[in-house]
Amino acid sequence: MGKYWVFASKNKENIKTASERLLWGFWKKPHDSKSSRKKSTLAKNWRQFLHLYNNLSAGDVVFFQLAKSGDIHAVGIAKDRFYDDQTPVWPEEVNKGKVLFPWRVSFYIIIYSEEPLGAYFTHLENYVDGYGIGEAPPHEAETVLEKLREKLKSMGIYVKIA
Repeated sequence: MGKYWVFASKNKENIKTASERLLWGFWKKPHDSKSSRKKSTLAKNWRQFLHLYNNLSAGDVVFFQLAKSGDIHAVGIAKDRFYDDQTPVWPEEVNKGKVLFPWRVSFYIIIYSEEPLGAYFTHLENYVDGYGIGEAPPHEAETVLEKLREKLKSMGIYVKIA
């Protein structure tokens, strides 16, 4: 059985874009860590991010969560990970005309909801600040998946997740 992950976003628009493109992206390592607090955090946490990113595997379950509220708006099944510094995808990238999140994860499927799908995670293993990635505890992930199954079933959609 695969692992459970949480990918955090600053806004729902990024999560919706991910569901439309079956794709997620993470920041690249900044070159100058002194120019801002954000860059300093990214530079400091780069190795920890790469460690988690490299442990993500096809078939792993990913919960997409809003960073500030903890609301989960999507669940996906990871397919592959790769680096792409050529294709702007997210609105912020398109507006700036350059790739900001080149460390990508593709998905077989992402189920997205405008309304929160459910729970908050009380504790994430190895959460990497600045990159918004962490491992979800299996018992909490199973609870979130069960709530998702119930919600989909009430809509007449029957799926088996993990």
